[in-house]
Amino acid sequence: MSELVTQPETGGLSAVYSPGMVDKYSNQELDQIDQVREAGQLLSKSKHRLNCEVVRLKLLLDGEDQSNGLIHDGSIGAPSSRFWDGARAGHFGDEVKGWAKRGDQKKVSRLMAANNAAAILLNNSRANARDLLPLDCAKQLGIGHSTLEIYASFDTDIREVADFYYEATGELKADMLKCIRTVCNDFADRKDELLQGIASKTIKYPSHVDELINEWIAQRRELEAVKRAEEHAARLAEAEAAEEKLVDYKPDAPKDEHVGDQEDTSGRGEISERKSPSRKWYDTDSGQMKVKEVVGDLAQPLPDLLTGLTGLNKKLIDQAEHSGVMHNYAEFWAGYDRFAMSPAAAQRTWGKAGRLERMRKLRGLLIEVQQRIDVYIQNTTPPKNIEYPET
Repeated sequence: MSELVTQPETGGLSAVYSPGMVDKYSNQELDQIDQVREAGQLLSKSKHRLNCEVVRLKLLLDGEDQSNGLIHDGSIGAPSSRFWDGARAGHFGDEVKGWAKRGDQKKVSRLMAANNAAAILLNNSRANARDLLPLDCAKQLGIGHSTLEIYASFDTDIREVADFYYEATGELKADMLKCIRTVCNDFADRKDELLQGIASKTIKYPSHVDELINEWIAQRRELEAVKRAEEHAARLAEAEAAEEKLVDYKPDAPKDEHVGDQEDTSGRGEISERKSPSRKWYDTDSGQMKVKEVVGDLAQPLPDLLTGLTGLNKKLIDQAEHSGVMHNYAEFWAGYDRFAMSPAAAQRTWGKAGRLERMRKLRGLLIEVQQRIDVYIQNTTPPKNIEYPET
């Protein structure tokens, strides 16, 4: 779009066309385009004037009320707003009456916030009903309402960066403000880089900030990947240390052959009655101590174990699919072991013994665990003739 500039000789408006635009239209078409753009610009000015006059009127009415000790805080019994009462009555014209009928209080609130934001941005506190509003001053500098609304939503830290951007460039654009907000909210530790770029004029447009953000996102992903790899290596080393300790594990030999309050029939040979300890016994101190001794933390590893084994099972299902398609599947893994990573990285990933040996040791451990689970299930399955005494 071109800009309409005032001709000093005639006072009329003349178009400054964007490159290539003149070649697309005839002189008659360009004349009509000028008329459309002139009318649109006049309409925009009229809307801005209406908005500014509404702000002036509300400031005037609210100021008069405040000077008389009236505060419109929305609480029960507080006086109603003279501005909105007059708007609903049509005292301020049909346009403002329409706002009131539609309940469009937010529109006026945004205008007031934009005016306050312009005052802060321009260090201009003039808000008297007859003075030039900060909103007007901002408009003359090319700063629109929507841009000021974004600026008004900033907290102190983000506003400081926006102020620095405005002082350094002499302009305030909505797209750049959104970029500043993203940097301050999501990359607060990189704020100095943004400020340096603005000061050195290497950052002029939102696209420059977008390029920085994309670079920071890539760097963050790399750092997160390194952190995950380090955490994986630490957990794997800890797990392997525990695995090695298990080889020498010797449990404390239990002393009690019979526990609970049921009759001890162990010396009678053939057992005709099988009774569990009663509910009452499990509530006693000795019963709770025995539960802690026998059951202990048997269930504690289950959540992590189930999650890990389920994940491993899924990965191995994927590997089976690859092996069914790739004719050089074994050769691929042989090359991976030799060339894909350094020995130190391989140890952090697969453990001290390497990938294949780690998997072989895992298989042996799973077989051993399976056998012990079989024994546990067999020994803890309730007898068919068991009784459950309640007392």
